[in-house]
Amino acid sequence: MNTILMSITQTTIAMQLTAVFSLLLTAASASAGSITKRCSPARDPEWYNGYLPPAPCWQTFNTACQPFLRSDTQMTIDAPHNLVIVYGVDQSCAATIKEELARELDGRKTYGWQQQHGKLTLIDGGILVISNMTAQTVERYGKLTTLQM
Repeated sequence: MNTILMSITQTTIAMQLTAVFSLLLTAASASAGSITKRCSPARDPEWYNGYLPPAPCWQTFNTACQPFLRSDTQMTIDAPHNLVIVYGVDQSCAATIKEELARELDGRKTYGWQQQHGKLTLIDGGILVISNMTAQTVERYGKLTTLQM
């Protein structure tokens, strides 16, 4: 009798464990598709500081590498003239833009910001003027929002 009860108990426990593991595997596979990729910069020693940031320094990005306006900047878009003005560019970003422009002049590897965004011109007071933008780039800038934390 004890042997039968023990066998029934072991079978019940095994069935319960199987059900639990099945649920855990189902939950894990369902959530795996919804996991957001962690955004990491591309690495290359020829780039300034050895990596390519996921967004230019006057923007920011989320963990999925989607660009957003930096909360400490403001932006004016002049679509008819294919022009964007970014206010509030900090000194570190201004130095990075100057380095990008210098690298382009002397043939070193750049981030490609002028090709992707337009002609970059820094003005005193933390102002970046991006001119000669394509219509698609102006449209993309028009869709930028501030990253909500």
